[in-house]
Amino acid sequence: MTIGLLKGVNRSGHKGWTTEKCAICGTTLDFVQGYDLKNIYYCPKCVSQKLNAYFCAADARTLHYKCPYCKSELKPYYA
Repeated sequence: MTIGLLKGVNRSGHKGWTTEKCAICGTTLDFVQGYDLKNIYYCPKCVSQKLNAYFCAADARTLHYKCPYCKSELKPYYA
């Protein structure tokens, strides 16, 4: 058995490791591209509880920067 020849979704460069969907509209959010990082918001309380509470800038503005699940403030995501 050869180790290190991962293929498909297990490969480290696969987009599934670096992307997430917006919780409201389903827009794909990419955490690697620099210009898109300003458009990603998250709820620190829900993310710490292992919930995928990531939002695009349009939905964060619509929600008045409050999480729809726990009503805490949304924070911008900067890597």
